[in-house]
Amino acid sequence: MTSFPSSFAPETVSLPHSLAPDSLPASSLFALVSRPTSSPDAAHSAAPVLVFLHGYPQNHTLWSPVLHWLDQHTDVVQRFRIVVPDLPGYGQSRKAVSPDGSHEAYSKREVGKDMLALVDALWPGDKPKVVLIGHDRGARVAYRLAKDRRDRVVGLSVQDIVPTIHQFKRMSYANERHFVTLSASHWIFLGSPSPVAEKFLLSSPSLATWYAAHNIAAWSGSRFKAAKHSGDLAGELESRFDPAALASWTEQYADRACVLGSLEDYRAGASIDLVHDEADGADGERVQCPLLALWSGQLERAGEGVPEGKNMRETWEARGPEGDTRAKRVGDDGVGHFLPIEAAEETAREVGEWIAKYW
Repeated sequence: MTSFPSSFAPETVSLPHSLAPDSLPASSLFALVSRPTSSPDAAHSAAPVLVFLHGYPQNHTLWSPVLHWLDQHTDVVQRFRIVVPDLPGYGQSRKAVSPDGSHEAYSKREVGKDMLALVDALWPGDKPKVVLIGHDRGARVAYRLAKDRRDRVVGLSVQDIVPTIHQFKRMSYANERHFVTLSASHWIFLGSPSPVAEKFLLSSPSLATWYAAHNIAAWSGSRFKAAKHSGDLAGELESRFDPAALASWTEQYADRACVLGSLEDYRAGASIDLVHDEADGADGERVQCPLLALWSGQLERAGEGVPEGKNMRETWEARGPEGDTRAKRVGDDGVGHFLPIEAAEETAREVGEWIAKYW
């Protein structure tokens, strides 16, 4: 499913580069935007904007099932301004990389600035508060932004991640003889120094799209996997995922810009993002706004061999305000990484109830 409720319309916004506006080309950010239908915008100026952020290897279409469910079963779409962007370097959004090789332009801090600038460009002069709902890489952007801009971010939902430092600590021989290192090998491959990954992924027109499909298959839960691989990866995936959605995720990597953008995302995650996270210190890890953390059993099981992964609930309760943090596993053992797709109804219900409670 790639469609969205009828209130959503596509918008492309040109923004000064977050890192070097005078020397780097402007960024072009694409988003689907919904404005409240129940009353004029002015009546909603005090309400926060909901921003849904996707992860790798997807784009904004990840959120289609969740937003359809919210539209059909709640008043969220009618009451709130909603933005569903493609992150820079994904889908139709483009941003120049850091010319000095630092990857800073694609750090979660700088991408978070892009997301806030996008909201401000859509509602100029309003400076609205925002509620961030993120999955995978989008959750990392959201978590960073919630720590950096406590004055603007009034709600945070992270889906199927552990903090980035914890993710790298999970990649240990002590954790089932490098089980996580091997199952999350894309962190190493995509984050490796230039030009190894791009030489491989761009060596043939279909290789990058195949790699995206391979990762979707690898990270999906058992309910979304074939009992026995036939060798036809595309056919297997299309029998389990909506073909149009699957195509929107994989075919974007036929564009060199998307390949390079996703590499910058992961290279930032393996370098400057860690510097930013370490600088927070223990006190800076906790956000002040209401926090909803959701995860799959697959992620829970992957961390059982190291202290950083033994208790997902404790991990996120330690990073949210007491009494205003909900941390919950979603789905059964058949649900994998892609909660907004594999457990769309439960994920949407959790998000909808959380929004209704606070806003």
